Amino acid sequence: MLKLLLKLWADQKRRDFKWGRFLGEAYFFLLFLFLSSVITYVIYEETDSTEGAEMALPFIAVSLIIPDFINKLLVKHDETVMDHYLKSRPVDERSWNRFLLVNNVFSFWNWSIPLLFLPFCVLFLPWMLALPAMLLLFAVSMVGGVAITAFRRAKGWSNKWPVPVAMGIWFIIACFYAMLLTILPWGVHLVGFLLLCAGGIAVFYDYLCTLRRYEESQAKASRLFLGASSLFSMEYVSLLRSKRLRVASLVLPLVFVFNSYTQVVNGLNFMFYLMLMFAIFAPSMMLGQWVFGVEGNYFDGLWTKPVSILEILQNKFWFFALLNILPLVLLIPLIWIAGLSPWMLVATWLFTAGAANLTLMPTALISSRLELFQSAFFNYQGASLSINLYGLIVLIPLVGYSLCAWLLEPLTATIVLSVIGVVGIALHKVVIGWIARRYEQKRYTCFERYRQ
Repeated sequence: MLKLLLKLWADQKRRDFKWGRFLGEAYFFLLFLFLSSVITYVIYEETDSTEGAEMALPFIAVSLIIPDFINKLLVKHDETVMDHYLKSRPVDERSWNRFLLVNNVFSFWNWSIPLLFLPFCVLFLPWMLALPAMLLLFAVSMVGGVAITAFRRAKGWSNKWPVPVAMGIWFIIACFYAMLLTILPWGVHLVGFLLLCAGGIAVFYDYLCTLRRYEESQAKASRLFLGASSLFSMEYVSLLRSKRLRVASLVLPLVFVFNSYTQVVNGLNFMFYLMLMFAIFAPSMMLGQWVFGVEGNYFDGLWTKPVSILEILQNKFWFFALLNILPLVLLIPLIWIAGLSPWMLVATWLFTAGAANLTLMPTALISSRLELFQSAFFNYQGASLSINLYGLIVLIPLVGYSLCAWLLEPLTATIVLSVIGVVGIALHKVVIGWIARRYEQKRYTCFERYRQ
């Protein structure tokens, strides 16, 4: 039965294959692989000797557990429930669970980490240790993959919460075991780590097998937009569910992160700071050009709820600030690679969150309804002349930041940018309050634009 399920899975992949989607995904993966190769090679050239580099491998594997789980939580979506066609066939639950485990072995997202660290294994490790190192990285990634499959299979938070708790316990156990490298030979430690990963996979797979979930067409509304937490969840839920928003706000900004690293060779000049600002500002800039573009799909219903425009705009302001933290974390290695001051990174985030993001909020007055489930590439739906013209204003904080960081002394630039950011955060309620009042005055014009 497992062989039949794998054959059906292979046939489905073959029939659903699209060259456009494949080339788009391959482009971004090769982009990240190239970035990983460049960073690894730069570190390799600066390192006097690679002897003993394999001792860092267990700690690298441990450091990837939490980021890998969060990444898979965003991008790895498994079909964990048999559809009606399979349920009408003699497919038992045991064979289906085994299929889910085998499917994780062939999942691209479980192979992404080993492939991205392939340059490290080739340059820093002896050839006879490269394959065991890749196997260890794959085993660690496999634990996270099976955990995400169990998380997707669980229905309701009463069944979901054991998965992140177990991941936290697994991370603690792996940390303590990695420290045993000081008293165990490398080969023995590697075998023990692989057995530990096998145990983690077995635990999550066993929990997966205990879960029962059925495809049911059932409407359920646990709560309405009544609380601050449910209102804020409207921001990230729309981002995670819409492919167009995910690509625009989470994937495309990574190109600017890559450009920031490529500008290192020219020193800390104007273009470097421009790419740095673009990278941190990109997620909120891509999403902020349609402040009410998502809500335009259901604003008539949202208007009947006991929430105010001011609350929604304030939630967006803080959500944009949280989005800016994601590329900021990816740019931390520039502190060592380019000699960038860590305080400059903090000042950049403050300036972006307090000043740059604030320039996006007035688009609430001119934004159109956004089609959420269309492709993100070369898609101009929702755009208009007013939006395009207002987009030129976004260049003001970008160019202003770059000139300030390039022309002023590093300490002076850090202080100036931080002060501007803090002032913007302090005054954001005043600015957003004015926008909310203007929106309420012309709400019928906005509502009519959403219906077009």
